[in-house]
Amino acid sequence: MNTLQSELGLVKNRFPDLKLVIEDLYRRDNDFKSLCADLFLCTRMIHDFEAEIIEKQIAINEYRDVIKELEKELQTYIKAIHI
Repeated sequence: MNTLQSELGLVKNRFPDLKLVIEDLYRRDNDFKSLCADLFLCTRMIHDFEAEIIEKQIAINEYRDVIKELEKELQTYIKAIHI
């Protein structure tokens, strides 16, 4: 995840015109550093949640395919017994 390599890197990427000011504030201002950490954590959580959603959507699609196959098998089985 290139944009999330570091707290400082993330903030500098978000505000590219202010890189020098950001670096200075990050070194000497703990409140600023804390805000950077919070932004980093929130961004990381969104990224992780999005990855989980994609994985779950893939699993849902696979289960839907299995259900279709099972329904076909059940229909064939029921028809064979019913005749």
